[in-house]
This record gives sequence, C-alpha cells and structure tokens, in this order.
Amino acid sequence: MKHFKIIGLAVMAAAALMAFASTASATVLTSPSGTEYTNTLTSTATESLLLKAGFANITCTESTVSGKVEVNTTSAEGKITTLSFGNCGGVTVDVLKNGSLKVASGGAVTGKESEVTVSTLGTSCVYGTGAGTSLGTLKGGTTASLQISASLNKISGGFLCANPASWSGKYTVTTPDTLVVD
Repeated sequence: MKHFKIIGLAVMAAAALMAFASTASATVLTSPSGTEYTNTLTSTATESLLLKAGFANITCTESTVSGKVEVNTTSAEGKITTLSFGNCGGVTVDVLKNGSLKVASGGAVTGKESEVTVSTLGTSCVYGTGAGTSLGTLKGGTTASLQISASLNKISGGFLCANPASWSGKYTVTTPDTLVVD
C-alpha cells in the first residue's frame, strides 16, 4: 500500500510540473486566436488624452503608439518605434524617448523609459514612465483597446509641474485587426 501512495504522489507531482510547463510556454498575444503574434502592434487615441500636470490640464486628441512585439511568452514585450501626440490645444508635447511596453497575461500594460516634454505658458515639464509604470489594461477582441489610467513621474521641471501627473484616455488597436489577450 505504501508503494501505491509513493507512486500516486510521484504521478501528481509530474502532472503539476507538466501543467506549469504548459502555462509558462503560453503566449500572451494571439492573432488570430491561438496563433502567436510577433509583428507590429499599432494603436491610436480614440478618446481625448488628458494629462493633469499641476499648472495645466493638457488635452490631446491625436496620438499614435506603434512597435514590434519582440517577446511573446509569459508576457508580450517590445520597443516603441512610434510615439506621437498632436492637436494638444496649443500646448507642445515633444517625445524625448519612445521607451518600451510590456503586456502581462490578463492584459496589464506597463510602460518603461518613455519621456515627453510638455511646454505651455512658458513652463516646461518632463514626465516619464521610468523603470516601469502601470498604464492600464489591454482588452482583446476584434477591436482591442487600452484604457489609460496612469501616474507619470516628473523627471524635471519647476515647482509648477505636478509630481506625479495623471494621464488618462483610450487607445484602439488598429494593427492587427483582431488581437486576443490571454
């Protein structure tokens, strides 16, 4: 009887390891469903983006973020190749560093090393995502979307620059057409 218990425990341990191994090798982003996605991912702002930066509330109605998915295992990661902001109501928003994005299983998006300068009313502030800033959650589907709700750290600027600044808005994934988030 003792041998059956030992064999049973060994079988259960092996099954648990196999389950872990299959989970660890799963991909986070697929397009179409079930096919690993490692190509360009592009999204555009579909709602106004609002940056509350202490001295001003800055609204941009145009923005594009694009990059290639370089890693797609337990998380999907890649460098941002295009990051732009436009139609910001007379405020200048200059991108200093594109940075990178990481999408975890379940869709949690983290930005790293992006930096922008916001200039208005004679004041300039630099904000960024640093070593890692939670940006929001990517929801997959035929029209995948990312709802932004983030706190951006002030990197430089005077006392009028809030630290942190809050950033909110919504992006819609335009490439690929359908994106599934596992």
